[in-house]
Amino acid sequence: MEVTLRRSLFIIAAVLIAWMLLIGCGSPESKPDQTATPSPTTTPDVPSLSTPANDSTTPDLTTKLTWNASADANSYGLQISTDADFANLVVDQKGINDTYYDVNSGLSWKTAYYWKVNATGASGTSPWSESWEFTTPAIQLGKIAFASNRGGSWDIHIMNSDGSGQTRLTNLSGEKTLIPSWSPDSSKIAFDFYKDNNWEIYTMNADGSNQTRLTNDPKVDAQPEWSPDGKKIAFFSNRDGNIEIYVMNVDGTGQTSLTNNPASDLEAAWSPDGKKIAFSSSRDGGNNEIYVMNADGSNQTRLTNNDASEGEVQWSPDGNKIAFDSLRDGNIEIYVMNADGSNQTRLTNNDAEDSWPFWSPDGTKITFNSNRDGNYEIYVMNADGSDQTRITENTVDDMQPRWR
Repeated sequence: MEVTLRRSLFIIAAVLIAWMLLIGCGSPESKPDQTATPSPTTTPDVPSLSTPANDSTTPDLTTKLTWNASADANSYGLQISTDADFANLVVDQKGINDTYYDVNSGLSWKTAYYWKVNATGASGTSPWSESWEFTTPAIQLGKIAFASNRGGSWDIHIMNSDGSGQTRLTNLSGEKTLIPSWSPDSSKIAFDFYKDNNWEIYTMNADGSNQTRLTNDPKVDAQPEWSPDGKKIAFFSNRDGNIEIYVMNVDGTGQTSLTNNPASDLEAAWSPDGKKIAFSSSRDGGNNEIYVMNADGSNQTRLTNNDASEGEVQWSPDGNKIAFDSLRDGNIEIYVMNADGSNQTRLTNNDAEDSWPFWSPDGTKITFNSNRDGNYEIYVMNADGSDQTRITENTVDDMQPRWR
């Protein structure tokens, strides 16, 4: 009897516990999940690219890359490379706060580029977008900058390579602006500016806007030449008592002398790879001869050796030749030689003055100025000297052409 009673009490207790579980706590199957629900992720979506369209050609070296906004993004990263694996980066930019990026420098003519974008938000960075390809256009032979006094004062003008579309960029009545030099991406022009009885160096946008002074010295600073990478400008100055070649950053900082000679060193011209600078100097005998040095001023080497003066040196785009003008035949004519000084060859043969040679970007032509028709005008010829053609025609002087 006692065993039976004890068993009955145990059964009743078990039933009560089961009932309490069902009524008070719910069945195991219906028991709410007590684990924390993860908060939704805020990692941004992968951006989608917009323009320029994939496999398109841009109209110029400068371009705007745009993409669509990504949810939860507060900034973007951009990479541009010359290869699809992004091993050779041209641009690696982080923290872009807009959905576009203006590429204003660093691109080369007729080159394929690949670009991609990612997005960063509060919870991390998205994967990279797909990569698109765009190609820059072939070298444009469309613009020549030059100096002219047709407006009553010397100013910088530009025109198409056939002489059409002549446009005045500066308008500084009573002053002089001379010797234009294009930046490698063609977005800016450096030039000489004469004011308050002194020459200084300025830059401006290719449309003539934003004219900015770079040098400020009581002595002459003149004939700017942009380095091929767009980071420096070479020029000459007599600030140390005699004329020397200097180099500075494109914002005018870091002005440094490269030559140190009691004679005159002037008319600097960069080699296309940026490793060398050709220049003229009177250090050996009093008349100007052509020299070349490393871009840091070392290893200064003489290339020409004549009794007459030679100067206005300019490298061919492939770096194999140097054009220059010379008085060796009694009047100034244009010559070309190999980059080591060999094979010096006359290109013009005129009783008047032919000077200031400058190569076209593809190396097939040379522009120069000549007074063979009574006043100085701009001409173009083939790189071998043939087909010399006048492209300006004014009663005043057009000089110092520079091709982009």
